[in-house]
Amino acid sequence: MRLILVRHPKPNCEKGLCYGRLDLECEPAALDAAASRLEGIARGHCIVSSPARRALDLAARLGGGATIEPRLQELHFGDWEGRRWQDLGRAAIETWQRGLPDTAPPGGETLAAMGARCSKWLGALKPDGAPVFAVTHAGPIRVIRALLSGEPLLTYFSTAVPFAEPLTLRLSSDTASG
Repeated sequence: MRLILVRHPKPNCEKGLCYGRLDLECEPAALDAAASRLEGIARGHCIVSSPARRALDLAARLGGGATIEPRLQELHFGDWEGRRWQDLGRAAIETWQRGLPDTAPPGGETLAAMGARCSKWLGALKPDGAPVFAVTHAGPIRVIRALLSGEPLLTYFSTAVPFAEPLTLRLSSDTASG
C-alpha cells in the first residue's frame, strides 16, 4: 500500500517556539501554497489527519471527509509547550535528550509512548488497502519512518522534516504488523 506522510504547513507562531500540541493555525500563504501543490498528489487517497488545526486545515483543502486520527498527534511537550526553546535552559533539554526514548519533558509524553501509538496506527492499516495520505507533524513522521525502516527511535532527531513536503512510503504485510 502506498502511504504518503506530509507535515502540516508552517504554523503561525514565532520562530523557536516549542509548540508540540498547541492548536495553531497555519500561515495563510503557506496553507494556500501547500494545498495547491499537494491536491493532485492526494487525489485518490484516503485522507487522514492529526486533530491539530494546522493539519486539519490542510486535510480539508485536499478533499472532503478527512478521517481524524489522534495517534498522529505531535509529541506532547507538557510544561514546555508555548515557551521558547531558548528559555527552557540547555540543562533541561539535555537531561530530556539523554534519557530518550523513555524520558518526557515535564508533564509531557515520552518518545517511546509516541512510538507505541504510531506503531498501533501502522498496525491498523491494511497493506492491501487503499492508499493513505496522512497530514501530521514532524515527530510522527520521524517515528513512522524509523518504525518502517527498523531504525531505533533515537534516529528521531537525525532527519529534518520540511513543512508540507510529501514523503512516500510503501507499506507491506511485513511492515504493517508494527
